[in-house]
Amino acid sequence: MTSVSYRNFSGTAAENYQRYFVPAIATPVSATLLSAADLQPGERVVDVACGTGVIARLAATQVGPTGSVIGVDLAPDMIDVASRNPNPGVNIDWRVADAIELPLDDGSCDVALCQMGLMFIADKVAALAEMRRVLAPGGRVVINTPGRIQPPLELMAEALGDHISPDLGPFVHAVFSMHDPDAVSALLNNAGFDGVEAIETTATLDLPGPADFLWQYINLTPMGQFVEPAPDEAKQALEQQVVDTWQPFVVDGRTPVDQPVIVATARS
Repeated sequence: MTSVSYRNFSGTAAENYQRYFVPAIATPVSATLLSAADLQPGERVVDVACGTGVIARLAATQVGPTGSVIGVDLAPDMIDVASRNPNPGVNIDWRVADAIELPLDDGSCDVALCQMGLMFIADKVAALAEMRRVLAPGGRVVINTPGRIQPPLELMAEALGDHISPDLGPFVHAVFSMHDPDAVSALLNNAGFDGVEAIETTATLDLPGPADFLWQYINLTPMGQFVEPAPDEAKQALEQQVVDTWQPFVVDGRTPVDQPVIVATARS
């Protein structure tokens, strides 16, 4: 099997990301990121690995018409979906680019944000150093990453490995690979930032029931292209295992999850 990567993202997956991931996960975890950023009217913001733009749009409402927001993502389909969603009265400049080569001038931003994206970037220090390059002196960087994987997601990863491919379980675990605040702090220090702080917070996620979440998750990630051609028997067994093992976590048909989130801040 080809390695699963966000470099191979389909338009349908990007649309599903906006439809399912943004309300269920991206929006709840954005609160602590934006609180830590403490954006002010008139500030210039870059949202790195912006996806379909949830953080960029929220940031735009805070910096207002005198500020500016640039949303950057590697996946053209993410930027396409982002650009087709309404902006909140503030122009957002959407750009397709790699996080390690931001198409921005030195010192051109006051704040760099990165929500739930750094763990997918191969050269994390290079990406952070690039954020530092585009920040004005004293500028702020704020990132968040998922904390420790929680039991329902662990069980889903096991089921994917058991019934579809052993490559898919590690992909799910990769999402949670930056769960240690000290390790995140070390990356920011290695990238040349000052005043580094990283803490663990908690976001309460209201996820759908097991079968709905399983297929939403598969179809909003690059895993979809690998699961789709699997035999129907394998997909049915996958779903049944997830439904059975998630029962202790289901409440009134939903799956509440208290997900740890690492939030890190620093200055250029």
